[in-house]
Amino acid sequence: MSVLNALRLVCLSIAFLLGSTAAQGNTLQPPTVPTTLDATTAEALERLATSIASKTQARAAAHLGADAAATATLDAELKSLRWQFAGLVARLDVQQFEAPTEHKFDLQEQLEELLRPALQHLKDATAGPRQISELKARIDILQTRKLLAEAAQRATERTRGLLPPNSPARDLADQELRQRWQPAIGALNDEILILQANQGQLEERQRSMLQVATEVMQDFVQDSGRSLVLCAVVFVTVFFGLRFLGDRLTGRSRSRGFSVRLVQVLFRLLAAITAIAATLVVPYARNDWFLLAIGIVFLLGAGWVVMRMLPQFFEQLRLLLNVGGVREGERIVVDGLPYRIAALRFYTRLENPDLQGGVLRVPVQFLVGQRSRPCGADEPWFPCRVGDIVLLADGSMGPVRVQTPEVVVVEHLGTERSYPTVQFLGLAPRNLSRGFVVESSLVVGRDRLADVTTVVRERLETAVRTAIAEAVAADLVLDVQVRFAAVSNQGLELVAIVACKGGAAASYFTLRRTMQRAFVEACRTHGWSLPVPVLVAAAP
Repeated sequence: MSVLNALRLVCLSIAFLLGSTAAQGNTLQPPTVPTTLDATTAEALERLATSIASKTQARAAAHLGADAAATATLDAELKSLRWQFAGLVARLDVQQFEAPTEHKFDLQEQLEELLRPALQHLKDATAGPRQISELKARIDILQTRKLLAEAAQRATERTRGLLPPNSPARDLADQELRQRWQPAIGALNDEILILQANQGQLEERQRSMLQVATEVMQDFVQDSGRSLVLCAVVFVTVFFGLRFLGDRLTGRSRSRGFSVRLVQVLFRLLAAITAIAATLVVPYARNDWFLLAIGIVFLLGAGWVVMRMLPQFFEQLRLLLNVGGVREGERIVVDGLPYRIAALRFYTRLENPDLQGGVLRVPVQFLVGQRSRPCGADEPWFPCRVGDIVLLADGSMGPVRVQTPEVVVVEHLGTERSYPTVQFLGLAPRNLSRGFVVESSLVVGRDRLADVTTVVRERLETAVRTAIAEAVAADLVLDVQVRFAAVSNQGLELVAIVACKGGAAASYFTLRRTMQRAFVEACRTHGWSLPVPVLVAAAP
C-alpha cells in the first residue's frame, strides 16, 4: 500500500468515525445521583407517564380489535416512550445501554480499525458538546414548527368564527382544531419539554475544558504512560546500540572509502528502521491500541514527508558516500571563510586551524548544492593568527587579539577595534609579523642631476642605514637600499627600501619616520637643496 493510499484511508476513517453512529457502549458514563428534581424534568416525567398510560390503553384496544399494524406501531411508540422515561429517571441513555449499535468494519479496512481507538478518544472528548448542540438545533426546529402550528390554529379559529353558526364548514373547522392543530401543538410542546429536560441534564453534567483535559491526561498517564516510557527506552536502546555497534565495526577500518561509507549509511538506516519497529512492538504487546494508532499516524506522516523530500535525501546520500559536489578533506567556503572538511558525515565537521573556535558542526543537508575543491600546496587558511601585527587598508595597525569566524579584534594605538571577519578580510590586511618592506620617497633638487645616481645615492643609503641601525636591532634588518626612481616635477626622486623581519613589525611607522629624518639630515649635512614639496610618501 502506497503512502498516499494510506493517508487517504486515514482521512476516510476520521470522517467516517466522527460522523457515524458506531458502537458507543464504552462511552456511557455512570449517571450522577440527583439531590433535587428541577421543574422541567418533573413535568416532562409526568407527561411521559401520561403518554405511556394512554398508549398502553390504545395498544390494548388495538390488540383486542386484532389490528396487527396498529399494535406494532403502538409497540414501537411505547418502547420509545419508555426509553425516554427511563433515560430521564436513570440519567442514562437506556436505549444505548439495552440495544447498543455496533458498526461492522470490512476486513479490507484494517487501518481504520487500528486507528479507531485514537479517533474514539477524540469523539468521546467532544460527545457532550455535540449532543447539546444537536438538542439545541432540534429544539429550535420544533419551536419554529410550534409557532407555525399556533399561527395555523389562530387562523382556523378566526375563520371558524366568521362562518355561520349552523354551517357544515364550521363543524369541519372545529374538527380541524380538535383533530389536527391541538394534538400537533400538544405533541410539539411535549417533545420540546423532553428535549429541554435532556439538555438541562447534559449541561448539568457538562464539564469545563480544564476538567476534560485533566481527566484525559490522567487517563493517558494511567493507560499509556508506562507504554510511552517503555517505547522511549526501547527506541533509545535499540537505535543508539546499533549505531554504536556499526561505528565499532566500521571504525576499525583505517580508510573511509566508498564501501566503508556505504556500510555506515546502511547501518544508520537499519538502526532507525529496527528502532521504530521495536518501538511499535511495545504498545502491541501491551494491547495499547490507542498509542499504537498514534504511532501509525506518525509513521504515515513521516513517510509522506520522506516521499516529498526524496530528491533532497538522494543528494544527501551522495554526500555521505563522498561522491557528491562536496568531498572530505577538501576546501569549502562557508559565510565567506575557507574551511577544511574534516569529517563528512550526518553532522559534518568543518575546521579552520587559524581561527579561534574555528570548528563548525553542520548537518549534511546544509552542504547540498555547494561544492568544494582540493587544497593548494601551502594555501593559507587566514591571513594572520592571534598575536600577529597587521596593517589594514583603513590605516589601522596593531596586534590581533581575537580572531573567530564572527569577529576579529585588532589593538590600534592601545585601543581595540572589532571587525566582522568578512569585513576584516575586505580591508586587505598585511601581516607584518611574517616580514615586511618599508618604502619612502626622497626628492632632491635638480642641481644634483650630475651625481644623483652615484654620490647622492650612496650618501643617502649610508645615512638611512645608520639611522635604521639606531632605531631597530641589527638582526631584525634584512636589507637597506636607496635607488634612483624617476625625474618628477618636483625634482630628482629616489626611493629608500628597508626589508625587516617580523620581529620589527611594531616599528613599522617608526622606520618610515626614521628614513625621512635621515634624508633631511643628509641634505643639511651635504648642502643639498630641497624642492617643494619636499617629501612624497609612498603608499603603505
